This record gives sequence, structure tokens and C-alpha cells, in this order.
Amino acid sequence: MRMLTRHSCRPHLAGRLGLLLALLVATLLGGCAPRRTIALEVDGTPATPLTGKAWKESWGNFPGEAADGQAMPLERLLSEAGVDSAETLEMDGRSWRWEEICADAWVGRDGRVTVGDGAAVAPGLLSIRRPPEAGQATSTHLDLAPTVASVLGLPAPQQATGSALTDLRADRAVLIVLDGLGYRWYEASRGQGVTPFLDGLDAPTLARSVYPSVTRVSMAAILSGALPAVNGVRDRGTRNLAVQSILQAVTEAGRRAVVVEGEALPINMPGAELRLSGDRDGDGYTDDNTFDNAMAVLTEGLPEFLLVHFHGIDDAGHTYGPDSAEYRERMTAVDGYLERLLAGFPAGIVVRITADHGMHTVHEGDKLGNHGTLSGEDMFVPLWVVRY
Repeated sequence: MRMLTRHSCRPHLAGRLGLLLALLVATLLGGCAPRRTIALEVDGTPATPLTGKAWKESWGNFPGEAADGQAMPLERLLSEAGVDSAETLEMDGRSWRWEEICADAWVGRDGRVTVGDGAAVAPGLLSIRRPPEAGQATSTHLDLAPTVASVLGLPAPQQATGSALTDLRADRAVLIVLDGLGYRWYEASRGQGVTPFLDGLDAPTLARSVYPSVTRVSMAAILSGALPAVNGVRDRGTRNLAVQSILQAVTEAGRRAVVVEGEALPINMPGAELRLSGDRDGDGYTDDNTFDNAMAVLTEGLPEFLLVHFHGIDDAGHTYGPDSAEYRERMTAVDGYLERLLAGFPAGIVVRITADHGMHTVHEGDKLGNHGTLSGEDMFVPLWVVRY
């Protein structure tokens, strides 16, 4: 793809020296942004177009995502334009399933779009169809921190923009995250004996994750109640929240917050007592150790806020794929830990159970499952509420 054309950058200085100076400035500032504005519609409705200014801002904010500094992922530009999920892309009479091309769709400096091995084109219109879940979701990850705060009678974290999902009040709140359990994969196995404990609860509501749908970014949104652009964790390379978290809101109110994690923290979590759970028995998963550490917290005395994060479903999904027996077996194992854990909770608490993101099938070397995209399989997760 040729990213710069003869008319894409017009120097404002006359002569060869002026041209060289202009090109130098353009290079230092990331080059001239695309002049073309790409019209965008979502579900048949006109949406925020993809502009040259937006391209340049994304290039500056996410330089590591650029292809040789010359093209930005279309998915990143769509997300920055407010597209929350994608099922299909239509362009110039062609249509693609999003999960099949999302990693190989690019917008160049000149505003031309390349999909896969196709030629770069200047589209008249990009049309995105969102998955059916987009119109059915009743909450997002941004609602979880305000909900915990509301249950405990505390103000939401300072920069939170989500809303409390309940008017229930309790002395203690628990949030359990089932890493990698997508809504579609749960619904596909529901009622088939894979997760008998979860199936016995009221049916989950449908919640939406954030982009990119990866653990670090999702957990930052869950704990802060703020979008990635606000909370500061916008990609895999950032670990520190730039805003207050629910953990800090709880402890700054003189209460106790405990986090039981796997073998490492997805983001830094100031304000909480931390319990890491390595794979001590060498079975390839940390779920049993996470369960043991969570039960130890109960024995010590349940804090006002407890966060427990099981990672095994995600691990199995990456290795074997989300449509595998191993993925479902790990769902069953974690379901058993949930049943035993919740049986140990005292009366008078509110428990929320959800996932950070889903999972889609891939064939990437030794990986058969992955996530991080705007696809429906990655972006939508189940959300349960349990009152004890």
C-alpha cells in the first residue's frame, strides 16, 4: 500500500528547502493525517465518520499498533469512533465476518482501507453490523464499581461514569470474575450439566466488555467504572490506573478490601490486601489455589469488599479453543468452586459474578482461542447477582 500521494501533503514553504523542512516536520509529528473522511454507518444509521484527525490521534496514542507507522487497525479507529461491537463489515459491495478479518483490516495515511490480501481502496462507505447482543445488553463493565459502592453505601469512584445496577444494600459485597467466559459459550452449554450451580441461579443478564477486550483493560474498567480513555489503561502495555478504583474508595472509607488473584495481577491494585494464587500443585491451573485462598479469607473474616478472579476458563480457551471439551471441563471445575465458595458466605451480602471478556476460535500457532476484538464472542459476558 502506498500511504502518501502527491496531493496528500502540500508544503507551505516555497522551494526545495521549504519542502524538505515541511517533510521533516511531518515526519516528526507522525506525518500528514489522511485528508479523506470515511463515512461510517452502524446498523444502518449514520455514525461518527473516520477522519484524518482521528487517524492521527490514534497513531499518536497507540504507535505500537501501527503497521510500519503507515496504517492503523480499522478496529482501533472504529472503537475510538464509538463502535462498541461488530459482527460484519460491508465495503464497496463486499461483506466480511468481523472475527475473520479484524486483525487484518487497516486504514492507511491516505485514508484507503485494506482488508486481508485485497487491494487498498478508498471506500465510499463503511457499514458495520453489530451482533444481536448489542441491542440486548443491559449493563457494561462500567456499572460494576458503582454497583459495589452503592451496595456498601459509598460514593462511586471519582471518575466513574457507570450506573449502579441495584438498590440493594448490604454490609459486604463480593465480585467474582470468571476470566474468558463469554456469554455465547455459556448460553451454548447452559442446561447441559456443564455448570449446574450457575444454571441453578436466576438467568444472567447480558453485559458488555470494553475494547480491547483483554483482561488488563477490562479489569481496569471494572474497578474504576470509567472508560479506558479516562482510566488510563487502554492497551496491554499499561498497568496503572490514572483514576480512583473501587478498592481505594472502600479502603479510604475506612473499610477493608481483599483481592484474590491468580499467579499475577492484571493491573496494579493499590488500596487492597492482595492474595496471589500460583499453580502450587502443578496441574496447569490456578483455580484450585484461588479457591483455597478465597476460603482462607472467609475463615479470617469476610471483608467489606472481596474480589475473586478465576483464570482457568481463559487458559483452557487459549490452549484448546472455546468450543472444546477442555474449555467446558474447566467451566465445570470453576462452577464447583463457586458452589463451595458461595456456600461459605454469611447472610446479608450481595454477590456479583461475571467475566472480563469472552473468547473466539482461532488457529494461531499453538493457540486455538483468543480475544481482544470487537466481535460478539469477545465483547459480551454473562452477569449474575446473588443476594444472601
